[in-house]
Amino acid sequence: DNSLNPLGEWRLAYLREQLLWNHWKNRKLVTENLTSKAPSDLEKRRFAEHALCHFVTDNYLITSNEKRVMLWDVRSSPVYVSDPFKLLSSDGVDFCSALSNNKVLIVQKTLVQIYYCGSPLNSNWSLEQSFFFDRAEPIPLSKTEEIRNFPLTFGSLVIGNYFVGILSSGEMHIWSLASGTKIKKVQYPYNTNDEVVKVGSSMTTPTDMVVVIRRNAMYHFFVFCFDSLDFNPFTTSHDNQRYPSCAIQNGLLAISLNDHFKVFDYRTSQLVLVVPAEYSVGVLTVDDYFLLITKNTVHVFHTITATLESVLLGLVDQFEDISRLTDIICGKFLIMNHY
Repeated sequence: DNSLNPLGEWRLAYLREQLLWNHWKNRKLVTENLTSKAPSDLEKRRFAEHALCHFVTDNYLITSNEKRVMLWDVRSSPVYVSDPFKLLSSDGVDFCSALSNNKVLIVQKTLVQIYYCGSPLNSNWSLEQSFFFDRAEPIPLSKTEEIRNFPLTFGSLVIGNYFVGILSSGEMHIWSLASGTKIKKVQYPYNTNDEVVKVGSSMTTPTDMVVVIRRNAMYHFFVFCFDSLDFNPFTTSHDNQRYPSCAIQNGLLAISLNDHFKVFDYRTSQLVLVVPAEYSVGVLTVDDYFLLITKNTVHVFHTITATLESVLLGLVDQFEDISRLTDIICGKFLIMNHY
């Protein structure tokens, strides 16, 4: 379109989006292999269990092999661009997240590294910050190679300007990404023999986090509030036969139990909703909604208006049931397995 009217550009973008959605629905895909520039590198590559594979932008991907990190241009067939940086440890990558201001955060055990990748993307990235999240202060880079005894970790989260590192022992370490300083170390309100099994954060304000621990055959649910940097007084416990599925949004906590769902207002410790189910699959969030998913129905609960709508899923075979929940893709598609 050679005119100055922006409608032509908008229409092309709309048509491109519709084409992509149709490819999703019809399972049209192209498989490409990543091959190193040098054959010797391809022969030596060992993709470990915790190897890095992360989209930095829609067009660029980074992968790792031990300390080596490779940048790929995937706009058409994958093309090797450069080795933008080298990891500080060879222990594999446990977590990776794109930050604002053209930065990427990488976690190896408790070692956190923040790299500046530039805009447009640079072929060489600079290390702006590194720290062990279980320590009180950042450790100089010269000492990172010398430390080998990492504590067992559960996982990591980036929530707004906070980085949260979680140890298997029950400690939660909160760092400010803006200042690069440690804000607080928090001990979970449970016994030392308990096990942390799930952590999830809200995508809307208030930005809170649900922590699920297992004690014997019971699952206990706690909510951590970032406004107060402490746990909310609310707690609930349930005997569940499966791995717990839950979600937190707009001050509400939804939990999938064996034959029903429960929604709590954790700010007032009140039970808001109970939805019976012959077989509950799990809970997801999209926008301001909870999706309470059963074997053949999705109950859509609006977390602000408290309205509930049930949608019967039209599966290809009327005798099929949903067997396992997966995820929301692109904010538009509910991807799941069925049998």
